[in-house]
Amino acid sequence: MISDPATLQLWSTMSLEQRTASCDVIELRLDTLKTPAADIRMALAGNQTPVLLTARHPAEGGQGTVEAAGRIALLEPLLDLAVLMDIEMRSAMDMRPLVQKAQGMGVRVIGSFHDFQTTPGEEVLRGAINFAQPAGLDAVKLATFLNNPADLTRLITLTSEVHRMRLSTMGMGPLGRVSRLVLAKCGSLLNYGYLGEANAPGQWPAARLKELLAEL
Repeated sequence: MISDPATLQLWSTMSLEQRTASCDVIELRLDTLKTPAADIRMALAGNQTPVLLTARHPAEGGQGTVEAAGRIALLEPLLDLAVLMDIEMRSAMDMRPLVQKAQGMGVRVIGSFHDFQTTPGEEVLRGAINFAQPAGLDAVKLATFLNNPADLTRLITLTSEVHRMRLSTMGMGPLGRVSRLVLAKCGSLLNYGYLGEANAPGQWPAARLKELLAEL
């Protein structure tokens, strides 16, 4: 995950071997980068690592605008660089034209759901998963705060099941790091680490996460 200009600059100076060792997909957090699209393109010149674009809603941990139009303005100019785009479930209808444009360009769209206080009950989590397909999304990301082992068990159960949609699941908080290893091995589609500094409790450094998952 690249979430600040310094880390973007660091990425631009890394060798292919260093990038490969760090991660398989690089997420650009456009809402926190606050960097012109032209400068991002320059920093990514020659990049061969698949790109995930994100512009997060402030209600779900982002620094983007509440209005969908503001986040669309960050995402749309860089769609041609991406293989994946992440939008909140809450924004799926407002951002439907962008979703369709992205998919028309071959970019898969993830619908994400975040809860930084708790892990909701099974009904809420399943509701998010079931909402994604009729909303025209390609995959679902669930990121919740784990207050106890039962919360982690709930995510493990969901991740281990067969769903119509591919799932990316992860926990935050004291059990966050454990959850990211376990859920990856239970089938979580994307497993997030950080470059630079963490922006959520319970994240691993990206290179260390990749190393550990290869060992498990």
